[in-house]
Amino acid sequence: MKLVLLYGAPASGKLTVATELAQITGYPLMDNHRLTDYVRELFPRRADPVVSRIGSRLGRKLRLDLFEGAAEANIDLISSFAPLSEGAFDFLRDVYARVEAAGGSVCLVQLAPDHDTLRKRVRGESRLGKKLDDLEIWDKITDANPEAFAPFPDREHLIIDNSDLSPVETARKIVEHYDLNFSTSSVEQV
Repeated sequence: MKLVLLYGAPASGKLTVATELAQITGYPLMDNHRLTDYVRELFPRRADPVVSRIGSRLGRKLRLDLFEGAAEANIDLISSFAPLSEGAFDFLRDVYARVEAAGGSVCLVQLAPDHDTLRKRVRGESRLGKKLDDLEIWDKITDANPEAFAPFPDREHLIIDNSDLSPVETARKIVEHYDLNFSTSSVEQV
């Protein structure tokens, strides 16, 4: 089992590239937003700090359990996340530990477009009304979370400046780097 996990700042193209990667490989795509939207509906981020912490803990647990379950069942999987909370790199350490203990491997990819590109993408049509699409809020969030731009220090992994690459070109670089095979499973959203 291979877990292809894309990370990077908001608007770095994680879900767009993950979607292309799923089409190329046939690996199922676990859309992080769809998975945690319901949790955040019940436990909003900007609510009471206790409520927000509960939501963060549950979202983290759901993702880790799904990644571990996929590894146990030998199901290749693609997902993404933005390292915007305290302990984001601890989450990655837990992902590696749980997936590898269950017999899988993690193919980690940081998408790292330049800041000008990120700022342009925040207001992109595909984000409007669905994701963080306000530059003022984006600035506040990224200023408060410099790890959103930092590479994970514990493991060698692929880092792609996708400022001038299409999502298809970026996905192909990932396929080539990690020698991903085409899966026999159909492309679906988990």
